[in-house]
Amino acid sequence: MELSKFCPRCGEETKALYGDGKKLCADCYTDKHDLLEVPDKVEIVVCSVCGRMKHRGQWIEAYTVQDQLAEKFSDFSEEDVEMQLQFWEEEDQMYVRVHAEKGPMKDSYDTQVVFKNHQCKDCSKFQGGFYKAKIQLRGDAELEPISNDIVDKAAELTNETRKDFLANVEKNKHGIDFFLSTEPMNKKILSMLRDRYDPEIKRSYELVGEENGERVYRNVVSVRID
Repeated sequence: MELSKFCPRCGEETKALYGDGKKLCADCYTDKHDLLEVPDKVEIVVCSVCGRMKHRGQWIEAYTVQDQLAEKFSDFSEEDVEMQLQFWEEEDQMYVRVHAEKGPMKDSYDTQVVFKNHQCKDCSKFQGGFYKAKIQLRGDAELEPISNDIVDKAAELTNETRKDFLANVEKNKHGIDFFLSTEPMNKKILSMLRDRYDPEIKRSYELVGEENGERVYRNVVSVRID
């Protein structure tokens, strides 16, 4: 014979009681305890240039409001608690209602969301003309088609990661110079040139300053195609 359970707080008959100490029915439990700890105000940092979101110290590929909210509110998730988000705007402010459900227990929490714009490190470097390597394209061959190959490859690499970008392209009387943001990007473009052409490659390094007491050098690569 199954005995009936009664909530000691409201006196209602219930199928189950919840809690570690004083056990309560589902409704009373959520009156006294939160299923999730959601702050009254939540900040989301977005890059003002590329639109990526900063989450847990990393700039991630979350561009839509829905994706950004999902990433941010995952910080407040708990095991065995199902969470759904509902958002709306009111007087130029955004609010989110978090619906939480754990078995028969249900609750909701309202919070204000504030978006803050900052420039990510990669975009800051890009706009500041930062570069870590330089390819100097030289030779008697028609350089314009080769230059187009380099630019196309650079765009492909940028699509893979914002750390890789073509900071600048300069034409001069000797040929065309390409300013690249990272050494891995430089290596991939040189590999592409080796596969398509028969270049003569010479490397040199120029001192650009010091960082943490150590000298920092920039890779300069001369690529000659005749």
